[in-house]
Amino acid sequence: MSLFDVYASVPLQIAGAVGGAVCSVVAIRLAQIVPDRMELETRPRPQWWWITAGVVGVAYGWVVANAFASWALLPALLVFIAATLGLALIDLDHQLIPNRVLFPAIGATAGLLVLGALVDGVAGDLLRAAAGGLGYFAFLLLVAIVARGGFGMGDVKLAFLLGLMLAFASWGARFVGIVGSILLGGVASGLLLMLGREGRKGRFAYGPGVVVGAWVAVGGGQRMGEWYGGR
Repeated sequence: MSLFDVYASVPLQIAGAVGGAVCSVVAIRLAQIVPDRMELETRPRPQWWWITAGVVGVAYGWVVANAFASWALLPALLVFIAATLGLALIDLDHQLIPNRVLFPAIGATAGLLVLGALVDGVAGDLLRAAAGGLGYFAFLLLVAIVARGGFGMGDVKLAFLLGLMLAFASWGARFVGIVGSILLGGVASGLLLMLGREGRKGRFAYGPGVVVGAWVAVGGGQRMGEWYGGR
């Protein structure tokens, strides 16, 4: 097995990329509008920042379309992309995961995931997804309590959404996502401390690292595990 095998049909790959572009637009609008409506301080970003976010959305839309190779699951995956990308952008600027974005995203993703699973005949995977979401939530809640100032409650609640999609993909994907999130968050916070840009008790946006770890695992965690095991 190759890490780069293509499983989805060409129309589905195109749909994933186009859907990813739409997700990027939604995510960018969320990052611009929601903080303003919450009366948070605006942080101007250069044009290349938003262009990069758009390219990332298109690329990841193609990745998940190829990874799942399912028309029925594509809507849930695209909502997941739009929500998590938007939340990551907001968290980078404001160190905040707003409930007004997160809670509707959880409901929409879960609902579309149920419909997609029923259509594809994989309803049994929904139990694993629910257990994965609750498990990741409980894990980060424990970390937040023990660390006292590490992960915030926004990150903890975000973990439910990420764990839902990770475990639906596979238990292996959930493991890769959790480990990847911890590593990315640790490396990023360490770099900020070394550069003197973040105090030991300062505020730090862990959300983007958690999201990137989950994205890698959802898009390729299972494939990486199978590839490694088959070596």
